[in-house]
Order: sequence, then structure tokens, then C-alpha cells
Amino acid sequence: MVGNDIVDLKQAEIESNWRRKGFLDKMFTKNEQSFILNVDNSFEIVWQLWSMKESAYKMFVQQYSHRFFNPLKLQCELLSKTVGVVTVSNEKYYTKSIITEDYIYTVATLKGESMLLDGCFKIERNKYANQHQEIYNQLKLRVSKRWNLPFQDLNIIKNRVGVPKLFQNEKKIAIDFSITHHGCYIAFAITP
Repeated sequence: MVGNDIVDLKQAEIESNWRRKGFLDKMFTKNEQSFILNVDNSFEIVWQLWSMKESAYKMFVQQYSHRFFNPLKLQCELLSKTVGVVTVSNEKYYTKSIITEDYIYTVATLKGESMLLDGCFKIERNKYANQHQEIYNQLKLRVSKRWNLPFQDLNIIKNRVGVPKLFQNEKKIAIDFSITHHGCYIAFAITP
């Protein structure tokens, strides 16, 4: 299993005022808030922690087929600048983030699980439909090349809780993956 999330920092700056009243209380635990408010790079940390929560949430939904919206239920701990752990209920998800001046990209896995393939791309048009179609195409292209499957036979269909699954024609393929898009960036992660 794998979860991922990307935050376009320029888009986040336009869309979200993390300093507005109530934002931190709604999204982050008291410990996370204290950390955010006591570092020099608060803006970056807000979006790194958010990206960690989102990537771990995707794994939780894959594991338990249960969706919820309660960011406080996901508790982040940074072990280093780019490595962290997110605890949800009794589950621990291990994260690794790539932090650039343009985006923060986080991948979450279960301990000891290695990622097979991933890709992060900048796209020209940042409309939701364009992001969505482009990430599906990039993922299918990578799977097609890696597993020698005809691109045109691949399809992505979301299950009853909204988790995307890969199919070749009508048959589900046993490949776990996660996709993400925000602003001008799209990314995918695949595990065997």
C-alpha cells in the first residue's frame, strides 16, 4: 500500500490563509500547532504536515475502506526535516517528503514497505479536470511500460469509497498506487 499528496506552494498561498482564526485549531493538534508556531518556516511546515496527513489518510482509507474528515485524528511527528510518522487510531504510517520552493510532495508507506515507482510532474493547465486526466495518463503510461501492458487496455476506476483501482479491460490488476494533484503539480506512487 502507498499514499501520497502534493501541495503546490504558490497555489496554497493564494487559496488558503493558514493564519486565519480557527484554521490551525481545525487542522492540527496542539503539539503540531506549537511546532508550527515556533519554527522559522511556519508556512512550509503547515503544508508539510498537511501533506503528511493527506498521504497517511489515503493509506488508512485503503486499509479500512472508511472515510472521515477529522484532521486532528491524524497526528504527525517529524523525525527529521523530511521523514515523519503519522498515527491514525493505532496505525502508524511512515512518510518521506520532498520539499522544494515550488511544492511539497509526501509519500506514506507501511514500515518496511518499499516504493516501486513514482513520478512528479509540472503541468501547464492547473484546472481540476486537466490535472485529473494528466495524472491518470501518466500513471497508465508508467504501468504500461513497466509491466508491458497495452496502454489503451488500462483503465482507472474508483471503488465505493473513492479509492482508485487499476483495471486491464474488465479485470482488476493487483498493483497498489496513489495519485495526487494540486495547482500545477501532479504525482503518483506505485508499490508492487
